[in-house]
Amino acid sequence: MIERWRGLKDLVEDAVDHGSRAVERLQKHAAKLPFDLLEQIPPLRAPVRGVRLIHDTTLSGVHGAIRLVNRAVGSTVDVVLYVVEQKRQPPGAPDGGAGDAPGAPPGGPDPTAP
Repeated sequence: MIERWRGLKDLVEDAVDHGSRAVERLQKHAAKLPFDLLEQIPPLRAPVRGVRLIHDTTLSGVHGAIRLVNRAVGSTVDVVLYVVEQKRQPPGAPDGGAGDAPGAPPGGPDPTAP
């Protein structure tokens, strides 16, 4: 059951990431023609280039933030699913140790370490 939740989480995370990239491309493409036309007017050329730079930078920043939050939420869900999985194990079953924790080195702590 947990694997199905992980699969769903991965699917949603990928959809948000790819959707954000597609929307970013579409928004830049939609703004390209008006910017190109306005740049043809000599007195507006320099200001329009500046506005285009601000527009594109802001757009990339917003979509970058969306993707960053998406990854953070995905990582949080991974941890929650791990904790739920550990709590669902029957008493006395091996818990896998710290090595199974997301981001932890495999094998857990070295029992011979001081």
